[in-house]
Amino acid sequence: MLNPEQRERVRQAVDAAEEHLAAEIVPCVFAQSSPYPETVWAGAAGGAALACAAFLIADLFKPVWASVAALTTTVAAAGIVGAAAGLWCGPVKRFFIGAHRLDDAVQRRAKEIFFDRGVACTKSRNGVLLFASVLERRVVVLADKAVRAKVAPEAWRPVVEILAASAAEGRVADGLVAAVRETASVLRAAGVVGRGGHELDDAPVEGDGR
Repeated sequence: MLNPEQRERVRQAVDAAEEHLAAEIVPCVFAQSSPYPETVWAGAAGGAALACAAFLIADLFKPVWASVAALTTTVAAAGIVGAAAGLWCGPVKRFFIGAHRLDDAVQRRAKEIFFDRGVACTKSRNGVLLFASVLERRVVVLADKAVRAKVAPEAWRPVVEILAASAAEGRVADGLVAAVRETASVLRAAGVVGRGGHELDDAPVEGDGR
C-alpha cells in the first residue's frame, strides 16, 4: 500500500513527533483486518439467487423458453460473478460482512498488532498504536496505560477522523502523516512530553490481513 517514498515520509513524521514526547507512536495500516471467507460464498449464493429471480420475474411476463442446461449454466455463471464480487469488490464485501463483524475484526486485529509489535511492552508503558484498516474504513487508536492515564478517550477523535477520511480517499500515506502529527498535538496538550526512549521502530507497519 505504501511505496518506499511514502514509508519514509511516515517514518520521518514519527521521528519528528517523538522528539519532544515521552511516547512511542506506531502507525499501522492493513488492507483488511480479516480474510472474510464468508463473502465469497455469500456472493456466489447472492448471484445465483438473483439470476433465478430474474428468470422467474421474466417468466411472469413472457415464458422463458430455454433448455435446462442453458438455465443451469446461466445461474452458475451468475454465481461465479457473485463470488468474484464477494472476493474483490469492497462495497459488496462490506455489505455481506455487516457493521458488527467489521467492527469486531478491526478491534481484534488492532489488539493483535498492539501486543505483537511490542507497543504494549515499552519500559514506560507509553506506546500509542494508530491502526487503519482500509476495506472496513475504520481506525482504532490504542494507547498503553501511562498514556491512558493522561489522555481521555474522546481526545483521539480528531486523529480517527483525519486518518479515516484520508484512507477512504486512497491517501493512506497522507492520512498517516497527518494522524501522527495530530497524535503529537494530543499528547503535548495532555502533558505527555519529555524524551522518548525510541524503543520501537519509526517505520509504519503494513499488512494485507488475508
